[in-house]
Amino acid sequence: MSAAAESIEIEAVRESPVRHALRRLSFYLRRNWRYYLLWFVAVVIYSVIFNAIPMMVGRAVDGLIDPGVPAEVVVRRCWILFGLALVGGVFRFYTRQLVFDAAREVEYEIRNDLFGHLQKQPQSFYFKWRTGELMSRCVNDLNSVRLLLGPGLLSVAQSPILFIGAFAFMSTYSVKLATLMVIPYPLFIVISRFIGARLFRRSLAAQESLASMSNLVQESIAGIGVVKAYAMEGDRAARFAEANDHLRDRQLKLVRAGAAMPAMTGLLPAAGLGMALYVGLDMIAAGTLKPGALFAFTIYARMLTFPTMMMGYSVSLLQRGASAMQRIDEVMSIEPSIADHTESVQLDDLSGEIEFRGLNFAYGDYAREPALADISLKVPAGSSLGVVGPVGSGKSTLASLIPRIYEVESGQLFIGGVGVNRLEIERLRTSIAMVPQDSFLFSMPIRSNIAYGLPEDATEAEIHLAARRAQLAGDIEDLPEGYDTLVGERGVMLSGGQRQRTALARALALDPKILILDDTLSSVDAETERRIQTELSNVFAGRTVVVVASRVNSVQGLDQIVVLDEGRIVERGRHADLLALGGLYAGLAAEQEAESKDGVGAPITPDAVPSDDVLAGEFV
Repeated sequence: MSAAAESIEIEAVRESPVRHALRRLSFYLRRNWRYYLLWFVAVVIYSVIFNAIPMMVGRAVDGLIDPGVPAEVVVRRCWILFGLALVGGVFRFYTRQLVFDAAREVEYEIRNDLFGHLQKQPQSFYFKWRTGELMSRCVNDLNSVRLLLGPGLLSVAQSPILFIGAFAFMSTYSVKLATLMVIPYPLFIVISRFIGARLFRRSLAAQESLASMSNLVQESIAGIGVVKAYAMEGDRAARFAEANDHLRDRQLKLVRAGAAMPAMTGLLPAAGLGMALYVGLDMIAAGTLKPGALFAFTIYARMLTFPTMMMGYSVSLLQRGASAMQRIDEVMSIEPSIADHTESVQLDDLSGEIEFRGLNFAYGDYAREPALADISLKVPAGSSLGVVGPVGSGKSTLASLIPRIYEVESGQLFIGGVGVNRLEIERLRTSIAMVPQDSFLFSMPIRSNIAYGLPEDATEAEIHLAARRAQLAGDIEDLPEGYDTLVGERGVMLSGGQRQRTALARALALDPKILILDDTLSSVDAETERRIQTELSNVFAGRTVVVVASRVNSVQGLDQIVVLDEGRIVERGRHADLLALGGLYAGLAAEQEAESKDGVGAPITPDAVPSDDVLAGEFV
């Protein structure tokens, strides 16, 4: 069965969250109807055999008691009983294998769809959701859904069939005794409704506690360097202990509620058997019932005990699975705020021209002040733009809007003369390379990190060339395993400058129309930065370049420079013009010049950075 790659769309209707979640789950069940059809046939056949065995036992017992029944008949009945048990065992195996395979298939499809859905979400989505919370829903909650569709569905669907079949077979002996046997079973509905609601609430609470603890563990491991630097191991341990205690308390409450269900439901077959024996013995004494029939009734009661107890256990699985599916559905119901327009423009060749027209942007409704205000700016194709300003002035935000990492209102940002919201997202982002401030590396060999985004048939020569252009080749040669060296999680095995140059090499290996460098060389020494910029000027001439920098010397040779302050453009022009203006840019330049003389850093002269320099980046 193929993976479920397509998205599941559910109409927006007014219904409870759990009902909405189960309706989404039904899409996956219908998608795997062949599994469930075969399983249902196997269940019916197994139920017939299951109920035929006690009847055959009763007939064998009657044959042993009745001297008029020949021995060969009794032996034949025993062989039939053996055959029924053997065939029943085979079908019992398949009733489990089929439904468990179907549950694994549905789990596989939901996992693919959930991960694909998370991949479509914009970056703003992850500002609101904690990593550990999402991981818990992708792993723990999904496992609970699988148990719902496996053991839970097996018991819920199979047990009623077994009960109905047992009543039918017992009725061939005595309708009166069969009725007495099943009288206690309707109490199961009352018990399940009483305990089920409590199980759902406690299961949901336990899953939320587990998600909180998962997030705490994830944060502690990811920030282990900070934890150790501040000697806060004790604090993290105390926080973990508190979260662990909270989880334990909620799970114990769940266990206590779940344990009551099998214990109470296990009494139902015993109660039915007690009434049947009391009346059945009188019927045997009166000669209206054979001993073998009563013996068969005891076997029915014994065989129905386990399904009944499993029904009680399954109620717990159902409630856990339903609450887990509700949590998964909560994530999958969030439509990506950034998606392809219904009337997207399909362009074979995207021009590198960038234009902002009175752009305003804020990070959601909770932002007190806009991050950018009234930004009007045009960057011709093939030219370079420098963006400087104080910390928090909106430089990185401006760069992030170009590849549409955040949503902007229509009519405020144009790429190649087309509104950015009308461009296909994949086409837009494959035309842009951006290296953000945080140079993220994946936990894989440095070769794979550089080749990230390249086609699978990329050559070693392309990777090595990108490394040389980023002044990284020499560092790689010093690594233990060269290009095969694992960089560790988030590139922890590399220095800050090496991580930045690896991310830069990853961008240089691409062939984008627009290159964005967001303060990427801040951790690189001045001499290495000079060599990188000189190399880049020969590689990316003629491409549109946007350079976000905190150092003035990184942008002084670019075609135009804008200075941001509190989200607004306060100055614009070329390097010499801005120095002559004597404003904020000149102040930044003077301050950095003084720091340079004190040995903080060495300036880069205009001769080292031609006017058509292009500093490159990537989109991560």
